[in-house]
Amino acid sequence: MVVVGDGRFLLPDNFFYTRYQHCYINPEKKLVGIDQIGCSILGQLSEISFLTNNELKVGEPFACISTEKGIATIISPCSGKIKKFNNNAVHNLTLDPYEKGYLVELEEITELDPTLIKGDELKEWAENEARSVIGMYYSFKVVEIGDSAVGKTAIKVRFTDDYFKQDLKTTLGVDFGYKEIKCEYVSSDLLFTGSHRFTAKINVWDAAGQSYFDKIRGMYYKNAHGCLLCYDVTNPQSFENLDKWLAELDENVGKKIPVLLVGNKIDLERKVPREKAIEYANKHGFLFVETSAKTGEGVEEAFKKLAIEMFKREEKLP
Repeated sequence: MVVVGDGRFLLPDNFFYTRYQHCYINPEKKLVGIDQIGCSILGQLSEISFLTNNELKVGEPFACISTEKGIATIISPCSGKIKKFNNNAVHNLTLDPYEKGYLVELEEITELDPTLIKGDELKEWAENEARSVIGMYYSFKVVEIGDSAVGKTAIKVRFTDDYFKQDLKTTLGVDFGYKEIKCEYVSSDLLFTGSHRFTAKINVWDAAGQSYFDKIRGMYYKNAHGCLLCYDVTNPQSFENLDKWLAELDENVGKKIPVLLVGNKIDLERKVPREKAIEYANKHGFLFVETSAKTGEGVEEAFKKLAIEMFKREEKLP
């Protein structure tokens, strides 16, 4: 028996497992089901629908599981004639996935998926998967860029200290703050890329926007994981200057990083149409959020969106 996740998950070491969906095969009893890590990803189940009548085929979907988080389509890890569907699986899967919560029992197994995890591979794979489920810790450096007075410092202070001051002084050089946030990334199909819970320490670097800081600002881009590209919805010129800031970002970072376009000051009278900003974000492949540092609207959402994109980049997830 392989024990991982600080004792939370047990995986029989004589079973075979699919790499991404946590589907197992018990070769002795000819049972196919979902392992304990997969059950944790799925969460509370509501319904299981079987998509085949009498046999499984390698690589073809055979069941659809509805959960509180979404829907997972289960791909068969083997081929063989079905002896029995477990109609009680929805009640027993999370309690006892290996004996009472299996999905199907086969009369025989005629073919196995050649990519199945087994033997010496099992421990390392299971440990990595368990870390993904129980929560991971990341530290991300985020740079805020944009014209002076668009509210970059106010956004940072609202995020890190949940505070707003009307007469915040203009940043001289660079300002810095951080906050830890809990995030979850759930893919469109739970068991293919999973549900990932993680803690992100967001280190926010607020670079001064005035032109006379151009020469020293470059050093603050070093090792950035993500960027907030900020403009003021009441100031069209700050929106027109976004291309300049993008050019500086590309010049100093040297690689593509997740960028979130932020339109700040939505508590005031708007002069930059939301549709125009969405078009700009779509054109460049950026995320987009509008915020009010004064009221706090959208600020937490902005950093969570960016944290998830940085996490996906770090873990090479789609």
